[in-house]
Amino acid sequence: MKNIFWSIFGQIFPALYAYKANKRLQKKVDSEDSLSSISNMDNVNDISMDDFRQRYRETFEVKNKFEDKAKTNVIGITIAITVIMGASGLISSLVNKYSNPIIHWLSFFVLLITISYLLVSGIAAISVLHNKNTMSIIELSDMSADSLAAKERYDDCTVRNIKHNTIRNNIVNASYIGIRNALICMIILFVLIAIPISGVNSQADNSTIIQSYSNISYRSTITIPENISIEEINSAIIEDKTSREVIEEGVVYNFIDVINKYCVRYKCLGSEIIVEELFLFDNVLNES
Repeated sequence: MKNIFWSIFGQIFPALYAYKANKRLQKKVDSEDSLSSISNMDNVNDISMDDFRQRYRETFEVKNKFEDKAKTNVIGITIAITVIMGASGLISSLVNKYSNPIIHWLSFFVLLITISYLLVSGIAAISVLHNKNTMSIIELSDMSADSLAAKERYDDCTVRNIKHNTIRNNIVNASYIGIRNALICMIILFVLIAIPISGVNSQADNSTIIQSYSNISYRSTITIPENISIEEINSAIIEDKTSREVIEEGVVYNFIDVINKYCVRYKCLGSEIIVEELFLFDNVLNES
């Protein structure tokens, strides 16, 4: 059960998982004690010095491969910057399509998580090229030596370099997982935008020609009477909405102002109020 938990943790928080694993490895790499295991080998004399040198050189080839992978992951930062620049348009599209504030906040947090994944992945990749590019180097005096002590030093440096490469592998792998998770988040956002339904807020596309209150807008076909101020109408609408026990989204409500002799028809979309019609009693009498 514990392994399953850490496996899931590593997929959701790859950078933290890699940091935890690398912390243990770094302690071994920084140890002053030799990491060579040739003292436990019975056939160490049968292994040629060239084999130790070859194994040592291979650790540098592996290092170069991990650095090449890290360079490709640095593009995560470029993608993150692009996403940040286009974030406002993305969120605006979702807000226009859905009136539910829960979806608005959910979309915002998904976008925030996406950017975080990309930035962390890019920074992790840069760390492989910057502060994680160290290797254990054989001293010049041991390069041409052919002794048991030289074999031990080659083996010690090789083991340390293998652990260095394991640290790089953990970071690069965490970077890949972060980019993958960011792509999943982006797909979720694009699916929400691409769902073929008419936007809940699209009904109000042509309504905002007068907006005295931040959440009250009027259809473009409405003409405000000269003898009534927009502030009075807005106050009357809010008072009528507040007086109703239940407000259903998209349902048109009517109220009449007997004193000023006008009627208003409005509906609510989330926190926004859309005024569909506004007419005077005299106009109604003349039309009839």
